[in-house]
Amino acid sequence: MHLIIFSSVLTPRIKYIFNFIFKEILKTEIEFTGNAEYFAQSKQVKISYGEKALGDELFFKSSPILFSNKLDDINIKTTLFGEYQVPFPVENSLFPFDVFAASFFIVTRYEEYLHQKKTDEDFEAKKSYQFKWKILERPIIDEWAMLIKNMIRKKHPEFKFYEKRFINQPSINFNITPNIPDGFLGRTKFLFSSVFNKENNFLSSKFDQLTGIGVSSEAVLSDLNLVLEKKQTDPIFFINFPNVPDDYIKANGISKNLSSKNVGLLRPCASDKEKIDEIKTGLAKLKKILPDQINVSSQQLEILKFPICYLNLLNSGITTDYSMGYPNRAGFRAGTCTPFNWYDLQLEKVTPLLVYSYCLNDTTLQHLSNGTIFNSIKEYVDTVKFVNGYFLSNWQLRSLSDHLKYKKLKLAFIEMNNYAGN
Repeated sequence: MHLIIFSSVLTPRIKYIFNFIFKEILKTEIEFTGNAEYFAQSKQVKISYGEKALGDELFFKSSPILFSNKLDDINIKTTLFGEYQVPFPVENSLFPFDVFAASFFIVTRYEEYLHQKKTDEDFEAKKSYQFKWKILERPIIDEWAMLIKNMIRKKHPEFKFYEKRFINQPSINFNITPNIPDGFLGRTKFLFSSVFNKENNFLSSKFDQLTGIGVSSEAVLSDLNLVLEKKQTDPIFFINFPNVPDDYIKANGISKNLSSKNVGLLRPCASDKEKIDEIKTGLAKLKKILPDQINVSSQQLEILKFPICYLNLLNSGITTDYSMGYPNRAGFRAGTCTPFNWYDLQLEKVTPLLVYSYCLNDTTLQHLSNGTIFNSIKEYVDTVKFVNGYFLSNWQLRSLSDHLKYKKLKLAFIEMNNYAGN
C-alpha cells in the first residue's frame, strides 16, 4: 500500500515538495495522478491538493505559489498555528495554512532569491521570515511532516511508514598552512605573495603560532581520532587550501589521519566572482593529499548566495554541500534537518546537489557560559531526535585542541557527542 496524490495540475514544484515530505522525511512511497476518476477508484491511501476535496480523502487546500513557474514577489499573509505564525493561510483544509506551499517557500530559500534581486547586502538570519515567525530554531518542515503522518495514521491505522533514525554528524574544518620553499629567491617570492594574496593563510597561521594561539592540525587530528573512535562518531572534515603552487603543500601527517575519513573542500565559493577553475584547483589539491576520496563535498561558512554558489559547485562536479546554515546564529536556515536536493528557482528544476543543513556553529557558542552552551546543544539535539533527523554542527579543528583558549569548546564537543550518540 502507498499514498496516491491528486492534483488537477502536477507542476515541478508540487512534485518536488511532495516527494521531499513523503519520500525523504516520512519514508513512504507515493504516486501522483491528475486523473480524478482513477484517483476515486484507487484502493491506496488518498491525499488531494487543490481547491476542493473530491471525496472523503485527506484534503489539503492549495495556494497559488506551487502552481507558478516564476520567481514572483509574494505578499505574504500569515495566520497563527499553535504558538507561532505560518504563511499562506487557507480555509476548509486539514491545516489552517498551505503546509506544502510553506515548506516549499522555506526549503528553496525563495525569500533569499528575492532579497538578492533587490540588494547586494548579505542575507542574515534576522532578516528571514522564519526569524520573524519564531520558527528558525525548529526543523519546522519535519515537524509539519510528523503532523501529516499522524493524520494519515489516524484515518488509516493499517498504513505503514518506514522508520528513520537519528544521525549525529559534526563537521570539522581547518586550513592547511603552506611550507616556505628553500632558497632566497623562492622564499622572497613566496613571502611577497603571502602579503598581497588575501587568500593565502600563511601569515595569519604564523602569527597565531607566535602569539601562542596556533595549534598543530596533525596533533589535534591524531588526538581527535581516538576520541571519535570511542564515541562511534563519524564526522566529515573540510579543508581550506592556500592559494599557492602544489609544491608548497605538504600534508603527509594530515593525509594519514584522514585516510579513512569523509573529507570535502572548505570555502569553494567565497563570492559570486569565484571561478569554476579555482574550485577545480582546490579539488585537485584535495585529490593530491587524499587520492582515495570518492564523494565530492563542500562547505561554505561565510556568505552563501543563491543561485551562483550552488551553480558553481554543480559545474565543478561537487555532489553534496554542507553550507546551508547561518554562520553567526543557530537555527535551521532551510527549515529542515533532512538532506534535500537543491531546487533551482531560476531554472525551475530539481538539481543533483544534495544539501545538508547544519544548525549549530562553534562561533555561536564560544562567548556563552559552559552551562548555557550545553543547554543549547541539548535543546537542538532533542529537537532533531524528535523527528529522527540529521543533527549537524560545525567546528573549527583548533576549537577541539588542548589549547587553554579552546578548552570550553572542546568540552562542549565531547559532551555533545556523549549526549547525542547515534
